[in-house]
Amino acid sequence: MNIFDFAMQMELDGKAFYEKMARDTADAELKKVLIMLAEEENKHYHIFKKLREGEVPGTEGVGSAHSETLSAVKNIFRELSTNGEHGDFTKDEKSIWSEALLIEEKSENFYREKAQTEPDVQKRSILTMIANEERNHIYLIDSVLTYMKFPDTFSDTAQFKNFQSLEGH
Repeated sequence: MNIFDFAMQMELDGKAFYEKMARDTADAELKKVLIMLAEEENKHYHIFKKLREGEVPGTEGVGSAHSETLSAVKNIFRELSTNGEHGDFTKDEKSIWSEALLIEEKSENFYREKAQTEPDVQKRSILTMIANEERNHIYLIDSVLTYMKFPDTFSDTAQFKNFQSLEGH
């Protein structure tokens, strides 16, 4: 199995994981975050599919769509922090988000490792850009976990303030 086949499968698995989480979550705002993450994984899948087929996709969609996702999630976090309606999160819910964090860390590490050994400059650049997007997913999920631990005071945390200043790069 070549790198792009493996990457495509990782992204499909990630998409399925987030879609299942979205179906199973009761929190409407967190459901939106999960759907966005699933869409990002789907976008990555199609980029890797093009690479596997010998095309070098343009990189214009890699960072820009992610910036839109970050903006949307920032708004969701603002809403979560100001609406005053915070549910109690179960140990299982927190555990699933922790699993998502590990999946994203694995993806980022894989793409960075492969980028270091990729001789083609354009492919290396794409792998690095996707690794950066995975890094932003890590930060996003870590912020969700912080919110789940401290829903009533999340907007006062450094995590919230740092996420609000995140530019997606």
